[in-house]
Amino acid sequence: MDNLLEFKAAVDEDKIPAKNFNAIRDVLADETFVPEIIIKASPAAAGLCDWIINITAYYDVVVSVEPKKLAVAEAQATLAAANAKKAEVDALVAKLNAELSVLLAEYQEAMDTKNAAIAESERCERKLNLAQRLVAALGSEQEKWAQSIIDLGEYLQLVIGDVLLASAFVSYVGPFNKTFRDIIMNENFVQFFKKNNIPMSESANPLAVLTDEATIAGWNNYGLPPDRVSTENGAILNNSARNSLIIDPQLQGITWLRKTWEKHDLQVTRLSNPKMVRTIENAVEAGFPVMIENLENTIEAVIQPVYARVYIKKGKSKYIKMGDKELTLNPNFKLFLHTKLSNPHYSPEIQAECTLINFTVTQSGLEDQLLALVVKKERPDLAA
Repeated sequence: MDNLLEFKAAVDEDKIPAKNFNAIRDVLADETFVPEIIIKASPAAAGLCDWIINITAYYDVVVSVEPKKLAVAEAQATLAAANAKKAEVDALVAKLNAELSVLLAEYQEAMDTKNAAIAESERCERKLNLAQRLVAALGSEQEKWAQSIIDLGEYLQLVIGDVLLASAFVSYVGPFNKTFRDIIMNENFVQFFKKNNIPMSESANPLAVLTDEATIAGWNNYGLPPDRVSTENGAILNNSARNSLIIDPQLQGITWLRKTWEKHDLQVTRLSNPKMVRTIENAVEAGFPVMIENLENTIEAVIQPVYARVYIKKGKSKYIKMGDKELTLNPNFKLFLHTKLSNPHYSPEIQAECTLINFTVTQSGLEDQLLALVVKKERPDLAA
């Protein structure tokens, strides 16, 4: 019994020769060698038969499974080695990828630097070509520039007199016609400048200081007549700090002003308009230009603070008081006064507070001569 119990261990340890099991194969093949038949003869022999069948089956399993176990163990060992090798290769690949990333970044940086250098080189080359072309093109202007520097230096010595003459022109000659203006300019202002050694240009042309040809062309497009007097009137109106009172019997000035200032929301009203005061109040605060047309010889006192520029300054803001209202002055506000009277008679205060501009068409030669005599004081009896 002990031998039977220990026999399995002997099979596991491969201590039983294979010939022992081969020797009983014929017996096992016998159809009568089964416990069901043998038990009839001897129960002990039936048990032993059952043990022989099972131990043989166990032996066959051990013999057939062991190589597979060995193969599995070998395969597992091979897999472990392969996995270790794979891990080693993966680590190497990761290292190489990291190094490749660094190299690619350095390569991209080098390429960006190269491309930037090429672009900068091309830009510099273009600038150099443009500079060379510009220098070549401006080389011919050297003499002109040199002369311009000389002329500018001379003009700087004369600019004080020219600006002073233009200021006097704006301040005083507006009410007069061409003859008067020529006399005032040539026989009064210019002679005074020469007598007092005030440097000024020989041409004595205030328009050269007050405006330019492009501006004059714009005025003409808006309806200002192209004659000298009308151009002077436009220059006086646009350069005077005071509000303008326009003497305009032929309505040339008002036509020009309407077209010029309509894009700035010009407000046109009259003293007879019941909404006149409200229009002026709104324009003062909103910054709209206002024209009061068809004035007679008198102007209502309610608008005197406006045309006289009676400002109240509080901090950085300016105010105008109209009646019992204190209006905030918008710096864009402008006031134009207009009359169709050819010879209006306004009070000295109005004439002092406004710039009078005469848009009257040039009078006849006889009247011009008589006016010239009055200005020269050769015929004081004609002053009336």
